[in-house]
Amino acid sequence: MRRTVVTGGVVVTQDPARRVIPDGCVIVEGATIVAVGPASLAAGVEAERLDARGCAIVPGLVNAHTHLYNTFGRTLGADRSFAEWLRDQKGLIAALDEDEFRACVELGMVDNLRSGTTCIVDNPAVPAATGNRLYEASLDTARDLGARYILARGYTDQMNAPEYLESLSEIEARMRGLVRDRHDTADGRLRIMLSPMLPWALSAAGFQMTRRLAAELGVRIHMHTAETAGFADLIEKAHGHRSNVRVYREGGCLGPDVQLLGCAWLAPDEIDVIGTTGTAVLLDPTAAMFIGAGMPPLLGLLAAGVPTGLATNGPAANGGQDMFESMKNVAGLAKLAAQDGRAFSQQRALDLATIEGARALGLDGTIGSLEPGKRADLAIVDLESPFVAPALDVVTALVSACKGRDVRDVMIDGRIVVRDGRLQTADEATIARCAGAMARRCAERAGLTWTGHA
Repeated sequence: MRRTVVTGGVVVTQDPARRVIPDGCVIVEGATIVAVGPASLAAGVEAERLDARGCAIVPGLVNAHTHLYNTFGRTLGADRSFAEWLRDQKGLIAALDEDEFRACVELGMVDNLRSGTTCIVDNPAVPAATGNRLYEASLDTARDLGARYILARGYTDQMNAPEYLESLSEIEARMRGLVRDRHDTADGRLRIMLSPMLPWALSAAGFQMTRRLAAELGVRIHMHTAETAGFADLIEKAHGHRSNVRVYREGGCLGPDVQLLGCAWLAPDEIDVIGTTGTAVLLDPTAAMFIGAGMPPLLGLLAAGVPTGLATNGPAANGGQDMFESMKNVAGLAKLAAQDGRAFSQQRALDLATIEGARALGLDGTIGSLEPGKRADLAIVDLESPFVAPALDVVTALVSACKGRDVRDVMIDGRIVVRDGRLQTADEATIARCAGAMARRCAERAGLTWTGHA
């Protein structure tokens, strides 16, 4: 069995004691961490050595929500209203053919992996005519790149563009097929979730079906919630009231197996319901700022004991997929909202991007911390660059100074997928170059103007 010793760096374990080991090591056998401790623990161990001197060894980051098929539009739509931005992005996505869709997703995955994210929750919704074909393409791409990838397959049956609508029988059949064929495959790296895409765009019967399928198939539920003030108007038109949470509660779609993304416009009584049901919340601070969606009542959610993860959201709403930016921004926005520099710690921001994010997804027994028995998902982050040094407090350095550019190596399931800042599982330069040419053609077909280099 392959054995790897990562040694010499500062090990930020994110274990229950939040141990930080200044001169530490992580010993990996196959896909599993077998030991974490001081560097002396590795003395005499026969293994491939990965020297992490001058670096932090951290759990792989958990990006709990994104839309990788947005990657081609990452620089289009700035400084517009949310409605204008969404219109152009949907037009660009609609212009993608199958090869372009795959390239778009592949580039987004590379962005995640190169910046230290090892677990990606991707939430696409594609025209119904493509069936499961494009979803299968996303799963194949993640498998080939070595990512830990969760496909939250989006669906709607009302109040959406006609090409996106599916009957409930079609949704059920297609979800059953994906779960049967792809859930918990690639040694557990690939998983499937159910995703009613928007609270007004699925019927009451659709939410009831979602709960039934989740229970029967043993998969989780992933949904957009109260991202903008306009959600309430559309919910009222579809369901006769204005509450995101009521839609989910009446459909049985709340509980520990459910994640709600956004949550910027929740009322206090809705937070109470989320808290009492154990439903998880996913925050996307960088994207929320970019599109002006609003800041979620973060401190209220945390006070309610809500399991909370951190996300980038789509590249078109973020510009990139850097979870280090998400950590820094969630801490800054929480402090700004409270007008108190003590309101939110750097440690808590790191928690949301690692062990708490894993817990929100139900994966905290597998990933999210560096502990024996867990999967060997980790990132090695340079602390000696001029952008970061001197890292007198490593956790603060990771949250406030580091960026994805500082990630040197990435391991998933014991396999090195990034080494010395270069992707090992594909030619990233070719991926980026081909994606640029494809994006230019898609923008022209969608009638969008663009300037500069693509």
